[in-house]
Amino acid sequence: MLKFIDSLLLLFRSCFHRFAAFKWFVVLIIGLMIRSDCLGITSVIRDLSLNPKGYESMIHFFRSSAWSLGELRQQWLRVVLKFAPLKREAGAVILIGDGVKQAKEARYMPGVKKLFQESDD
Repeated sequence: MLKFIDSLLLLFRSCFHRFAAFKWFVVLIIGLMIRSDCLGITSVIRDLSLNPKGYESMIHFFRSSAWSLGELRQQWLRVVLKFAPLKREAGAVILIGDGVKQAKEARYMPGVKKLFQESDD
């Protein structure tokens, strides 16, 4: 599995003008894959046992001019089409998703479609 992930991440090397930015990309992707909670970069640092002094460098990665979101997005599409061919119907891509039902109790919840949902309580 690690060899497969490594081979996939190496396909993104051409999207980065500097090798250091590519290394941060790999660290962040691996960290996001294995993190134990959803606290962003803090989770990545904690779960990869990185030095907390690297926090600023990780934040800087997202503002770096060493990579382009457009190039990264195009490469992502090429990788997905190569390794996970998509189902097409009349030229449109079909995405299959599974909605997660979680109980919510607040009245105002950004991103929630309906006010009244199924609840456990």
